[in-house]
Amino acid sequence: MEFELSFEPINHDSSSYNSNQIGGFIDVYIPGNFPDLTEADVVLFGVPEYRGSIFNGSDKEVKQVRHEYYKLYRGVERLRIVDLGNLKIGKEKSDTFFLLSEVLQECHRRGLFALLIGGGQDATYAQYHSNAELKKLINLACIDSTFDLGLNSDDLNSKSYLSKIIQHEPNFLFNFSNIGYQSFLVPNDGVKLLNKLYFDEKRLGEVRSDISEVEPLLRNIDVLSLDISSIRLADAPGNFNGSPNGFSGDEICKIVRYAGLSDRISSFGIYEYDFASDINNQTAKLIAQIIWYFFEGYFNRIKRLKPNSKDFIKYHVTMLNGEYNTVFYKNKQLDKWWMEIPLIDNCEEQFKSHCFIPCSYKDYVIASNGDMPERWWRAFQKMN
Repeated sequence: MEFELSFEPINHDSSSYNSNQIGGFIDVYIPGNFPDLTEADVVLFGVPEYRGSIFNGSDKEVKQVRHEYYKLYRGVERLRIVDLGNLKIGKEKSDTFFLLSEVLQECHRRGLFALLIGGGQDATYAQYHSNAELKKLINLACIDSTFDLGLNSDDLNSKSYLSKIIQHEPNFLFNFSNIGYQSFLVPNDGVKLLNKLYFDEKRLGEVRSDISEVEPLLRNIDVLSLDISSIRLADAPGNFNGSPNGFSGDEICKIVRYAGLSDRISSFGIYEYDFASDINNQTAKLIAQIIWYFFEGYFNRIKRLKPNSKDFIKYHVTMLNGEYNTVFYKNKQLDKWWMEIPLIDNCEEQFKSHCFIPCSYKDYVIASNGDMPERWWRAFQKMN
């Protein structure tokens, strides 16, 4: 695939920045000069596709985020970042998403992580589809104040993309996690559906009370999607769907840093930023910092650890008066926990790579007291 034919170049003058600012060292697709990707670690690009969103955006949103991101100073990480410009927008929205899926598949083949600056959140469907084409089970996480199930809509848009993912055939969605939903914005039917499918849904208050508990949910994700509406309006005014409640700026940066540590993640999309309603470019600045923290986590991400590693301590636990037995694993070096999900003999082969689920110390404490952690039960039901 010719990457150059899939993107529009942008104007960029590295001399406007010093060598320690991101804009001073990032390799950018400018007119007549497509970057060399052979040494790249990650790529980022704009996806200014708003036909599925509730507001009309343009490439101004992506341009402003770039402007703020380029001004930031590089951290201790030394990632080789390439800005591919903006994805070409198709005649129809479906054409854009088809191209986006193809681009993300090519990124995977080249070993490149992709960060997307959107656009409407329905582009999450293309993120999912690119992984489904690889025919592997997918863990998807969305940081969102609502469930975008579109229960009353048959169209693919930013409020219905999740139902299209769930209905996709063949279906490769192993787990979905919605992080930070607000109960008064979510219909009961949506909560019932996610519970029926044994997916993870974490209310805003639950997450804020102990943000570290979302780390296990994000440790094994393949795809991450962030709706700016999950951040409170005071911190992110550039959001048509904003609410007085939501994550603070520092909370969302901590959450996406956890996601960056996942050794499976292949793409991260940031969506629903509205430049026209932004105040003093505050939202663009926050998005730039979100990208900065994510890449810091990505640089420090751990290699996938196997439960038979010499760095693990193994704990056998009996739950519910001996009705269920399981094993917990603690990595001594990183102080991270996993739990084993027992599989019945005729379980599907594809589940066998998912039988060790990231968890927290709190899950181990619950199990060691004889009770059953909700995280363990959901995974057991799903896989058996």
